[in-house]
Amino acid sequence: AGSSHQFSEAMARPVWLLLLAVATLAKTPGQASDGFGAVEDGRFRQMQDDEEAAAEGAAEGEGAEGEGAKGEGEGEEGGEEEEEEHHLTQADSEVAYMLLGAVILVVSLFYLVNWNDDDIRYYAMNIISMTMSIFSAVLMYQGINDQIGRFSANLTHYHRILIQFAQCCFYVLVMQVLIGSISGIFFVELMWGSKEPDFDREDWLIADGLRADYCNALTDEEVKHIRNPAAMKSVWIDTYGVEVPVSKTKDDLQLAKRRMRCWAMLLAHMSGFAAINSGAQLQELEVFRTNAFMAITPAFVNQALLQLLFLSFAKLRTKPMTDAMTKHKDSGGARKVVLCHETVIEAENDVSSLSMSYLLVQGLRFAVSGVMPNAEGMEEPPVIHSWSVIGIFFACSIVAAIASIVIALKCGGGEEEEDPAEVKEIEQIPEVSFGVRMAQVLSNSLAMVFAWILFFGSRWISLKLDIFDNESMIGQVILALILSFFCGIAVFMLDRVDDYQKENHGSAEEAAKAIRIIIQAIAILIGFSWEHSFEEGVAAVASTANHKRLCKFFLGCFVCFFLVPAWRRHILMKVLAYEDMKKKRAMATKANVRRSLILRKQLTKYTELPTEEVQEKTSATVTDDVEMAPLMEGHILSVKKGDKVTIKPFGKTDWVWAEVGGKEGLLPSAACQRQEQMLRAEARVSCEVAAWPWAKFSSAKFHRTGSAFRMPTGVFLRVPGVANDGRLIT
Repeated sequence: AGSSHQFSEAMARPVWLLLLAVATLAKTPGQASDGFGAVEDGRFRQMQDDEEAAAEGAAEGEGAEGEGAKGEGEGEEGGEEEEEEHHLTQADSEVAYMLLGAVILVVSLFYLVNWNDDDIRYYAMNIISMTMSIFSAVLMYQGINDQIGRFSANLTHYHRILIQFAQCCFYVLVMQVLIGSISGIFFVELMWGSKEPDFDREDWLIADGLRADYCNALTDEEVKHIRNPAAMKSVWIDTYGVEVPVSKTKDDLQLAKRRMRCWAMLLAHMSGFAAINSGAQLQELEVFRTNAFMAITPAFVNQALLQLLFLSFAKLRTKPMTDAMTKHKDSGGARKVVLCHETVIEAENDVSSLSMSYLLVQGLRFAVSGVMPNAEGMEEPPVIHSWSVIGIFFACSIVAAIASIVIALKCGGGEEEEDPAEVKEIEQIPEVSFGVRMAQVLSNSLAMVFAWILFFGSRWISLKLDIFDNESMIGQVILALILSFFCGIAVFMLDRVDDYQKENHGSAEEAAKAIRIIIQAIAILIGFSWEHSFEEGVAAVASTANHKRLCKFFLGCFVCFFLVPAWRRHILMKVLAYEDMKKKRAMATKANVRRSLILRKQLTKYTELPTEEVQEKTSATVTDDVEMAPLMEGHILSVKKGDKVTIKPFGKTDWVWAEVGGKEGLLPSAACQRQEQMLRAEARVSCEVAAWPWAKFSSAKFHRTGSAFRMPTGVFLRVPGVANDGRLIT
């Protein structure tokens, strides 16, 4: 108990220090404050003056009543002095604002992640995940970069540019190694130890999200207590006799996907920030500050170097991937190769898009305002721009968003790609053409340009209106809250538009994809705004330490070992689950859903047994396998091709009442071959009948004279003539 108490105190102390640093940094001691800070100071001074005047008046009145009352007056005056010691200060007020705001923010996030709309839940979790990823990456990058800066301070500007790009190359190398190790391509022992990951093996996992052992695998002994081991989802009877939902899942595959997404996002952002620093320092050279065209040239130079770097790593990955396809066939070698390839390509595109978008916006700011910002995006000294300049800057964001959507639709086509986790066999390593990849990078870059412009444009507006000091800690937080509020409203409006499109225009894939691009850009905007607040907060905490750079480094280590595992296990896992759910729903359009509901209603007509029995019985042979889902068990027989059955007519329907092996039930008459000769024509099912879970037919024979037969789902399949090509028409 003593150790737990000490640990809780040690963990709580940095939190309160952070809150106090946030509150006190908003106003430097001894310096006049402006905005609402001035109002608060005036209010406190007025309260103090009023109370002092009241105390003096009370003391004078008590003194006039005599010596006996003087002692009582002094006692009351002493009480007044004790009360004056508890007067609230400016720091107390700011901590109170932060405390109340933090509570409201946390409760608001609980509302959003538990909203009664799955899309809103996904967007909220995705925005939280993006914000935590950017914050963690920036903190770790800055901690390492400050330590490197201690040894490169005396070097030339060109050497510092090369060091930043070398740092980017190192992060990309670490990203390639970790993704390859997690996917089981190379250096498998680094992430899996002596265990060889098997992406084809399925384990029973706890599917109850309220339990502490959620997503834990069942042991071999516990699997024996599963009610239906042959199904994909069932219930497990635990030691208390409680039914616990379980599901059969590829545990290694899901764990690998979560780990790869985690480290790919973190290292891609760290590589991107290193590339940004390299290109921004290149923009500070005098030759690139002459005009706007020269200002954006480093963006393309940086991009060319990154593509050469990615091409070199692609050549190095070829041999290990080729060996994995032949060596790990029994443990999902094709899945390993495809997952590794697509994760690396996506991460490399993020590095390119992040660096290119920031450098383009730097040049665009110089072109619009005539002021070239420094490498950190700040204008020194701060410049108040005119409304026309701000309007042109925001207009550029709209152009960038439209261009991003157009390019994404042209290069993507709006079609759902195959899930790499479902790939079972490939003949060669997947390749993406250079043109398609550059189109993806350009689309992502323009979406991030849209986010960067909104962020820096909002800073220009706050500086123009002079509402608060956006250079201070409290100003950064207020700006992030304002942007988050309006971005949240925008997400709700876009989600309503998306729902309207789905309800009235079917799938509307192109509109849905455009909406997803805009919402992803909004998520990046929120992440950028809070990243600047976190960066200012880290600087505030480090400023109180004797060794500032060392303090920032240890803060980065703290994030790596404390926040990242929690983000990966609890937030990123839910984001991936929502993405899988959205992919599955995208496979079924609204029309298919409505059709399935109608078919379920029609199904009741064929599950009711007749009241009159027909005594005529005939021997027959089953001509095709008939498999029925559990929905129809008890009424429909499951038989194999070649089984001998005894049948009799079932009213005026295309069904027969069959008996086999002591069991009775319905069978489609088209699946039974009577012993007596009858005129028949053979046809093969060419449509995806197996997509309906109620019945599966691979082939069947039909009466030539019969124009149709009714399947268990109520679908009519019209039989073509002999001269037809044999296709079945639904």
